[in-house]
Amino acid sequence: MVKPTVRDQRKLEIRNQIQKAARAQFIEYGFEKTTMRGLAEAAGVGLGTISLHFKDKNTLLLSVFYDEINAVSIEAVESVPSDSPLKEQFLSMAGSLYRYYGMQTNFLRTVVKEALFSTGEWNEKFNAQLGEVLVRVVALIEAAKERGEVRRGVDSMSLGSVCWSLYLTGLIQGLGAEEFDPEVQTTALEPLLKVVFDGVLERRSYE
Repeated sequence: MVKPTVRDQRKLEIRNQIQKAARAQFIEYGFEKTTMRGLAEAAGVGLGTISLHFKDKNTLLLSVFYDEINAVSIEAVESVPSDSPLKEQFLSMAGSLYRYYGMQTNFLRTVVKEALFSTGEWNEKFNAQLGEVLVRVVALIEAAKERGEVRRGVDSMSLGSVCWSLYLTGLIQGLGAEEFDPEVQTTALEPLLKVVFDGVLERRSYE
């Protein structure tokens, strides 16, 4: 492994410094009212320095969100109780994520809107990030198969994708409300997951 140079470390420190200042500015003033000049002043760098690291304000916004939500998502999956039924594990994960969005709704409304319709490099990054989370969700499903909770013939990635889609629908609905209530969204998600995990066919039709 190549050891980073002093210059590389300094570049990373400045990038993190800009991201930290940007997040604070976006939360305090909102995305639209945050100016690059004000952001540069808050970060203690010049406008040209920001341009070296980030193409524009949208790129900076997505960068801040990407690093943060990646850590939050992985923590949400890995912190689920290992001895709980699969549905309860998914509700635990979704609840953790909904609480994160509930704590900073105004900022994250803009972020999610930009992320959902991102293209090019950022679209690829968010898809890769989702894939990383789904790998962990699939591991939960595979563990549920091992303990006899889920039929072995079920495609784990398809089941994980369906559950994640239901979570995402609840997230968008919550962000669209006047006030994001994590408990309301988690409660609304439960009967939808029940349909998925219980199945809609009579048992004899698929045995």
